[in-house]
Amino acid sequence: MPGIEVEKSGAIKYNGVSINKFYIEGHDMLGGQYGLATHNIQQKDVGSVEVLQNHQPVKALEDLSFSQNPAINIRLKEDAKSRWTGTARLGLGASPLLWNVESSLMRFAAKRQSLNIYKTNNIGLEVTRESRNLNMADIMNSIANNYQFPNYIQVSPSGLTDIEDRLRFNKSHLVSTNNLWSLGKNWDLTHKISYTHNRLTSDNSSQTTYFLEDSTWVVNESQHALTRQNYLSTEVNLTANTAVFYFKNRLQLDMRWNDIDMSTTGSYPNEQKAHTPYYKLSNDLELLKRNGRKAWVINSYNLFLASPSELTVQRKADPVAQQNIDAKAFFTHTNSSYSMGLGAFSLSFKGGLSGVVRSLDTDLTGLPDSLGILTNDLTLQFLNIYLNTTMEFTKKGWRIKADAPLSSASYRYKNRAESDITHFTRLWFSPQLYTEYQFTTRFTTSLTAQIAQRPVEEQHFYSGWILNNYRTLSQGILTKDRGNSKLLFLNFSYKNPLQVFFSNFYISRDWQYSPLIANRSFTEEYVLNSYLSYHNRSSDWRFAGNISKGLEALKGIVTLRGSYSLSEAKTIQDHTVTDYNQELWSLSAQINSRIAPWVNLSYHLNYRQNGLTLKDTDTHSSNKMVSESLTCNFTPSKSIIIRLTGDHYYNKLDKNPSKNLFLADTEFIYTFRKGWETNLSVTNIFNQKTYAYTQYNGLTSFYREYKIRPRNVLASLLFRF
Repeated sequence: MPGIEVEKSGAIKYNGVSINKFYIEGHDMLGGQYGLATHNIQQKDVGSVEVLQNHQPVKALEDLSFSQNPAINIRLKEDAKSRWTGTARLGLGASPLLWNVESSLMRFAAKRQSLNIYKTNNIGLEVTRESRNLNMADIMNSIANNYQFPNYIQVSPSGLTDIEDRLRFNKSHLVSTNNLWSLGKNWDLTHKISYTHNRLTSDNSSQTTYFLEDSTWVVNESQHALTRQNYLSTEVNLTANTAVFYFKNRLQLDMRWNDIDMSTTGSYPNEQKAHTPYYKLSNDLELLKRNGRKAWVINSYNLFLASPSELTVQRKADPVAQQNIDAKAFFTHTNSSYSMGLGAFSLSFKGGLSGVVRSLDTDLTGLPDSLGILTNDLTLQFLNIYLNTTMEFTKKGWRIKADAPLSSASYRYKNRAESDITHFTRLWFSPQLYTEYQFTTRFTTSLTAQIAQRPVEEQHFYSGWILNNYRTLSQGILTKDRGNSKLLFLNFSYKNPLQVFFSNFYISRDWQYSPLIANRSFTEEYVLNSYLSYHNRSSDWRFAGNISKGLEALKGIVTLRGSYSLSEAKTIQDHTVTDYNQELWSLSAQINSRIAPWVNLSYHLNYRQNGLTLKDTDTHSSNKMVSESLTCNFTPSKSIIIRLTGDHYYNKLDKNPSKNLFLADTEFIYTFRKGWETNLSVTNIFNQKTYAYTQYNGLTSFYREYKIRPRNVLASLLFRF
């Protein structure tokens, strides 16, 4: 649809801006997990798609606080409402024995909505993708409450999103039930529960190059991995949304059990076994009351986390290395705000406190004591008290919002392993200004300016080494300052729906200062990642834009996107401070066309160029990557669809030969009357074996080569009702 962009993840944007709500018949049953709807609601049941611009999801704040984000509301056809609909698919194939089973059952009545799904396959499809939170507004709003543990154990096979499904050798299951009950006017009760299981195997080889001052260190690896992932999530949500009153309470439980066995050959042969369970229980309560042009809000969020993890590494002829980690935390955040309207102005005050009590116990055995301290036994408490004053102005095309947050945090750190107790307090002030002017109904520009003092990252408060995987160890640092950042963000947006033309461009510039610098050093067998006190400054330029135009000659839409980023930074590697620049170009084009009544096609082109320059040595390395995808659908009759898909991947390195990979798929679909459909598909027709690419990350280049799925043939029978 013109102006609407659906990313590969399933996230939806309108004219370059992420949506903040996805409604079905005006109800928000799925929250950010709207991929469950877009993947399973049948196209023939959709009557219309409504775009709600500058959508304020809280009705009581509609003229007190504006929103920059749109929303989408799906309206169903009359014959699809108030009745049970669904699909059932059974697919079987060969090379080896393949299956793809899907079933869905849904009903969207006036006072009750229900969406139930079961899916299982071993053909590479990622079933968990549909249940991910795609709502960027929810993600951004939850940052203040998104307390998590660092990824202490980093044992996982490398993945590549470009051809992710072609790399997955899987046995996957998804069960999901989602229900909404309307309890009266403006009151909704929702309940969601989902369980996913993935059993994944992977084979890949890699070459990691570390750029040192006058040399390089190269590590070659070949990996075979078996991963077992289990994820159970349940949520109960009670919401009331009226013009004068808003209430929300969400109780959520997440549990994960992930295990991985990895065998590595090459420079450092080893066997790794990792067990990384994760438990999270949270409750989020929000209450808003409005009286005229005034509103009062109270919010309370409480969270408990636990993650007992284990890692075992067996190197050839070396003792077994055993890393045990026990991390627990309780996080709380309670705040209250008061808002009032003064003509075109609105003023709000928000004050609150947040705090955490956490513990970290780690024990590492099997490594030499010469590395340093190999245990951690610590507790930490912090209490943050803050006040944020916000002023908003809306009049004659102007939208201005100014934030002035001030906070004070007290920390108490106790390290029993070193008999160390530390107390300190820090004060932060991080103002932000957002200005938007709508020149016409079609052309809008906005400017964001921000100066942020970074809060202390108390998760780095540990001094004992932690084994992340067979090759790397990490060490934290006790620091009382995190530095600051400055940001300028200028955005231009133009749309002309009648001419089917949409465009959006932005330029951003940011500067960062940190009293710390990443420090990477090397022993004979290990990479040691830590931090050092150092006045570290870095900066970034970013440019991006997209244009979408409907062309009658093509009977379709052409979309162009581009971006450029330049990062200037420094790091310490092998006891040497190294300044470097990293550039990234990205260009893409998409054409969707119905060139004839019985033919439509979709073409995607993506180009990326990544460059790394070491300033002191004038060393420069770069790589180019191009990916193309062409899908043609032929419909010689209403009952027949023939789909042909071709993918091309190109990778070029400096002073190295280029690599090309061609993949092709085909699909034949025949639709019977009364909802029956047969499907015959062949993927990877040319039976390609591997895919390779290179990318840069700081002073490191990664070359990866993956085993991809062989030729698969699958026959399916689908029934819609």
